Amino acid sequence: MLRRNMVRAGAGLVLAGGAARAAEAWPTRPLRLVVPYSPGGGADILARAVMARVSERLGQPIVIENRGGANTIIGTQLITQSPSDGTNFVVGTSSMALNTFLYRKLPFDVERDLVPVALLAMVPFVLVVNPQLPVHSVADLIAYGKKTEGGLMFGSYGAGSIAHLSGMLLGRSAGFEATHVAYPGSAPVLLDLMGGRIAFAFSTILPAVPEIRNGRMRALAVTTPERVTALPALPTIGEAGMPGFDAAGWNSVHAPRGTPEEALRRMNAEMLAVLDLPEIRRLFGEQGYEIPPSSRNTPAALAALHRADMEKWGKIIREAEIRLD
Repeated sequence: MLRRNMVRAGAGLVLAGGAARAAEAWPTRPLRLVVPYSPGGGADILARAVMARVSERLGQPIVIENRGGANTIIGTQLITQSPSDGTNFVVGTSSMALNTFLYRKLPFDVERDLVPVALLAMVPFVLVVNPQLPVHSVADLIAYGKKTEGGLMFGSYGAGSIAHLSGMLLGRSAGFEATHVAYPGSAPVLLDLMGGRIAFAFSTILPAVPEIRNGRMRALAVTTPERVTALPALPTIGEAGMPGFDAAGWNSVHAPRGTPEEALRRMNAEMLAVLDLPEIRRLFGEQGYEIPPSSRNTPAALAALHRADMEKWGKIIREAEIRLD
């Protein structure tokens, strides 16, 4: 009897040891990353660039699955309903914070159903105006807006977007009327800006840079607290006279609630290592994105960023009664 119990105990130790080694060896099978946008967009490009190298480091394929639609809701919901077994991840954006207020009812709760892994990048915007306007600084734009009867019209790539809310934040903070015009994408916004049909816009950096350089529109400032790699000579809006102005978007990676801690820690560590590679930093800079320092790229920091955006943008969305459903 004693010998039989010892054999059983030994078998238990072997199984426990095997389980521990299996946990240490995560991942043991391919992973899936859902991008809640169509292929070819900024979030898709960043995710593929980073995950190709993370896959090499993990020794497992990472399958990128594009599930665009409903302002990221479709792709995000897919992952909230997927097993929390360490194989499922989703690209998050600042839309995660905005959608809570833009829609009357969501099929998930981000803070309840997902856990943050790491930021991919911050997404700065650049404040641009038509060069025919007598405006060469943020202060000029504010003064011009205050003296223009009816205020100024500005455009964005969609109602409820960061570009839309940034224009509202600027007008409200500076004390002039800012009337929003929604467009079906960034390109028509910039075309109407250069054509003089709107006065200003907040644009992502990549599509704006060529038109800034050829003089077809004038850049005044960037929306991040710090200057950006792609436009290093351009001041921040805070430097230009509005301290504390911060209207950046962000891209991130999240996992279903209940995902094993080992998987979360390892994915975070490998993402941070890849984001520190010179070629990745160069690519992101060229695309107009900023990579946060590793010391500020923790799950806790990402959760805090999400909550801060909910507080900041939620107030504006509620006051302006913006709804997408």
